[in-house]
Amino acid sequence: MKKVFLRYATKDDAMFLFELVNDRECRKNSLNSKEITYEEHIQWLNAVLCSETRCQYILMEEEKPIGQGRLERIQDGCRISYSVIPQRRGCGYGKILLELLNNAILEDFQSCVYSYGEVLQKNIASQKIFEELGYKAEKLDTIFCYRKCVRQRVTGK
Repeated sequence: MKKVFLRYATKDDAMFLFELVNDRECRKNSLNSKEITYEEHIQWLNAVLCSETRCQYILMEEEKPIGQGRLERIQDGCRISYSVIPQRRGCGYGKILLELLNNAILEDFQSCVYSYGEVLQKNIASQKIFEELGYKAEKLDTIFCYRKCVRQRVTGK
């Protein structure tokens, strides 16, 4: 496997992210399956890039973008969402991406003590990835919420 790493997304990633978010499989496995317009996407991306509670990353293989991951701090947790380009699905990149996102939480969201991802019950591939990485599932209506501690909670005495 070639060198794989995360980098922060920039405005230059707009088209890559737009095409990935509207990929048929991504829409099918998303909590909101509605196709996203380019205008909506640009508005969303600009907001994410300026946010103190969200961070967008690009998964790189050497110099080629092959996936995306997003973290959003919500209280003391960090919600994870991710996707990999169709040509790299089923090759282990989802697991690598999720591991890298957990590392990014430690650097970029130091107040977060756990990470979680929401996965549709029909999205077996993502369920397996979360479970392989030690996440615990809670069934909620039509989704599983996968949760994992990423650091110890510090309490004052």
